[in-house]
Amino acid sequence: MIIDNICKLTSAGILADRTAKTSSLGFKRYNLIYGFNGSGKSTLSRCFSSMQSEPPTGRLPEGCEFEFSTDNGETVRGGSSNVLRDRLAVFNEDFVNLNLQWSAGRARPVFYIGKEQAEAATDLKKAEGALPAAIERMEGAKKLVKAREQQAATFKRELARKISQEIRPANRKYEAPQLTSDYSTLDLSAESILDETQLEAQRELCRRDEAMPTLTYRDIDVETVQSVLRTAIRLLQETPSLTIIPELKTHSEMLGWVQEGLNYHEHNELAECLFCKGVLSPERKQLLANALDEGFARFQSALHSAKTELQSACALYQQTALTIPSPNDIVADERKTYSKAVDRLKEAISDAVVRILEPAIAAINAKLARPTLALDPDATEWMNTQLNQDLFALIDSSGLALHSNILRHNEACASFSKRQDDARLALRKHHLTENQHEHRSVANGIVRSHDELIVATDDLQELQNRIRELNGLVKEHGQAAARINRLIEAYLGHKELSIVSVEKGYEIHRRGRPIEGSPSEGEKTAIAVCYFLSTLEADGKSIRDRIVVVDDPISSLDSKALNYACSLLLSRLSDASQVFVLTHNQNCMNEFKKAWSKFYRPRKETTPSTASFLFLDVKLVHGGEARTTTIVEMSRLLREYESEYHYLADHVLKFQASNDSEYDYAYMMPNVIRRVLDVFLAFRCPGSGGFASKMEQLKKDHKALDAEKIAALERLVQLESHSDSVDDLIGFSSMTLEESKSAADSLISLMETVDPFHLSALRRLCRL
Repeated sequence: MIIDNICKLTSAGILADRTAKTSSLGFKRYNLIYGFNGSGKSTLSRCFSSMQSEPPTGRLPEGCEFEFSTDNGETVRGGSSNVLRDRLAVFNEDFVNLNLQWSAGRARPVFYIGKEQAEAATDLKKAEGALPAAIERMEGAKKLVKAREQQAATFKRELARKISQEIRPANRKYEAPQLTSDYSTLDLSAESILDETQLEAQRELCRRDEAMPTLTYRDIDVETVQSVLRTAIRLLQETPSLTIIPELKTHSEMLGWVQEGLNYHEHNELAECLFCKGVLSPERKQLLANALDEGFARFQSALHSAKTELQSACALYQQTALTIPSPNDIVADERKTYSKAVDRLKEAISDAVVRILEPAIAAINAKLARPTLALDPDATEWMNTQLNQDLFALIDSSGLALHSNILRHNEACASFSKRQDDARLALRKHHLTENQHEHRSVANGIVRSHDELIVATDDLQELQNRIRELNGLVKEHGQAAARINRLIEAYLGHKELSIVSVEKGYEIHRRGRPIEGSPSEGEKTAIAVCYFLSTLEADGKSIRDRIVVVDDPISSLDSKALNYACSLLLSRLSDASQVFVLTHNQNCMNEFKKAWSKFYRPRKETTPSTASFLFLDVKLVHGGEARTTTIVEMSRLLREYESEYHYLADHVLKFQASNDSEYDYAYMMPNVIRRVLDVFLAFRCPGSGGFASKMEQLKKDHKALDAEKIAALERLVQLESHSDSVDDLIGFSSMTLEESKSAADSLISLMETVDPFHLSALRRLCRL
C-alpha cells in the first residue's frame, strides 16, 4: 500500500487548497518534487511527518487540514492513529532539530536488534502488534461503562420523574438517589402491582392538597311508611253504611259535597237550599246528619291522614334520592362500592314511589271521592305484601350500605395524611416492581461492563509491561553507532568526524574528542543524512516496508559531496516501498531525475511508469492578493534538460508576448530575465568579465544594438543581483512591471541581433 494522492488540503499556507474534485497527483513509487525556495516544500513535508507514530507538534499552519489517499482506496488523516504511522519516515528540518543538538554535540539514540535477541524481537513484534487491539478493547470498555452508566442514569431519572409526578411529594422531589435506595430497602413482590382502579385511586389521593369534606346521610324511615300503608290498605277495604238515604249510596261520590253543604247551611242557619232554592227542613237536616255521622267523618279523616303521610313519605323519598352525596365526593377507594349502593338505593326508591306510594295515594284519592266504591282488582298490585317487603327491604339494605360507605369515607378523611403517605408508598412500590426487571438488567449491565474494563485494563497493563520488558532485552543503541560512522566516513572521505554512543544517545566527536562548537554545514548534512538513513531499519523495521520522505537533503555541498549524498540516498532508498524527494536544488533534482528517468519512462511501452516528476508552480494570479503554489507535472524543459536555461527563456518569451497585467509569473520576471541574460552573455562572451565589458564587446561586434534597450538591461543588472541558480527566483523585485516588460523586450532584441539562430532555436524548443 502506497500513497497515491492528496485528496484534501486546506489552510496550508502558500499551498493551494485541494478537494476531492481536484485532479489526482498520481504519486508513484518514486516521486521527485522540485520547487523554488518559499514554494511550500516544508509545509508539504510536515503534512507527511504529522502522520508518523511520533509526529512533531505545532509546525503546520493554524487550521491546516489534509487527507491523503492510498492506492487501495483508504483515506489517511493527520495524527498518529492511521495505517501509515509506523511506515512513514520523514527527513526535514524538524527531524534534524528534534534528533540532532548541534550546539551540545549530541544525538538521540537509534536502536538496532542483535542476533541473540531475535527470539525476543519476534515476541516484541507480536506484542506490539497486539497493543492497538488491547488499547481499543480498553477504550471500548470505557465507552461501554460510560454508556451503561448513562443508560442507568437515564432509566433512573425517567422512572423517578414519573413516580414524582404521581406521588407529588410534599417537601422535595422524588429523584434517582431515592429510587436507588427504594430498590435496596423496599419489599417488592407481585402483590405490589395495582390494577387500574387502584392506581387511579392512589393517584387521586396523592393529587389532593387536603382531605375531602366529611359527609352526612339521613336514614330512610321504612317501618313508618309500611305502617301507614297497612292502615291505608285496611281503610280502602272498608265501606261506610249509608242505608238511611239510598240516593247517597247510589251517588257516593257526592258524599263529600253533601257533607260540606250540610255543614255550611247549619253554620249559616240557612233554611233554604242554596243550590235548588228548596226548603231545607229540620227533618231533612237531621236525616242528613244521621247519615253522615261521626263514623263517616272518622273514616274520611283517617283516609286524609293516610294520604298526607304517604304524600310526605313520597316527597321525602324523592328528596332523599336527590340529596344523596355524589360518588365524586367520596374517597376514591370507596367510590366504586358506594356508586353501586347509590344506584341500588335510587332504583329501590324509584320503584317504591312508582309502584307503591303513588298507586296507594291514587287509591285513597279514589276512595275519598267515592267512599262506597269497591277497589279495582287490577289496581291493587301495590298492596301485594311480598312486593312491599322486597322493595322496602332493598331500600333499607341499600341505605345501610350507603351509610357504611359514608362512615368509611369520613374515617378516611380523618386519617388523610397517613392514607396519603400509604398511597405514595403504594405507587412507588407499584412502579418499582413494574420496572424491576429492567432495573436489574441495567444494573447487571453496569457490573458486567466494569468487570470487562477491569479485565481489559489489566490485560493492557500486562501487555505494556511485557513490551517494556522485551524492549529492554532487544534494544542496543550502541550497535547503530558503528553503522552511522561507516556511512559518515564514506560520505566525507575521512574518519575525523564520528559519533560515540553514551547512556541516552550519542555524542558527536572530532578526532576522538567531543566536538567544540557546531560542525560545518557540509558536516551537518553528512551527519543528518547518515543518521536518518540509520533510523530506517531501527527497531527491527524493514526498508521494504517504509514510505520515505526527504525534504532538501543537500546543503552547502560541493559537486563531489552532492553527487555522493545523492548516490547514498538513491542506493539506500532503492528498496523502499515509496520515496518522496522534495528539493529546491537544481543539481540535486538533476541527480534524482537522471536516476529515476528509467522508471518515469521505461524502455518497454508495456511497462507501467513507477516514477513521477512534479513541480511546485508558484503563481500570483491577476487580481489576487497572495501567491499560491499548485503541484503540477514538471515542465518538459526542466525534465529533459539539465540546465534551467530553456525553462527560464520560455518564461521570458511568454512574458514578452503577454499583456502586461495578465502574466501570472510577472512577480519573478526580473530575476528570471537577469538569469537568462547572464547565461546568454556567458555563452556569447566567454571569460570572467562583468556585464559592462561583455556589453562593450557585443556593441563592437553588433553595431545595430539599440542603446535604449541596452540601458534597460543595465537598469536590470543594477537592481537584480547575480545568481548562479534558480533557487531564489520567486523573491519579489523592486522593479516595476513596466520596467520588467522593457527589460524582457530588450533581452529578446539583444538575442535577436546577436544570435538570431539561437533565438529561433529557443522559440522552436519552447514551441512559440
